[in-house]
Amino acid sequence: VTVAVDAAVTPELRAEGLAREFVRRVQDLRKSAGLEVSDRIRLAYQASPTLAEAIATWQEYIMSETLTLECSAGTPPKDWAGAEDKFDGEMVTFGLEKAG
Repeated sequence: VTVAVDAAVTPELRAEGLAREFVRRVQDLRKSAGLEVSDRIRLAYQASPTLAEAIATWQEYIMSETLTLECSAGTPPKDWAGAEDKFDGEMVTFGLEKAG
């Protein structure tokens, strides 16, 4: 039996992977900021163009997974918990705060 597998990564698949990696990093920041699992947050980010596009495309998924009420592109306020990271050749600076 021979099985052929197409290992090409489409732009859509790459964007989904970037969104999932971003979710993981937001979840890590939530934990390090001492938030409860059920806490809702506000999120702001600045990202490289490809990652910013992936975040915008997958925003509904990201907000659902991270319990985000507001998600905006832009510089996070200085008093929010923040992080800067680089993954898969992309860069992101983001911050969050507990909502309400």
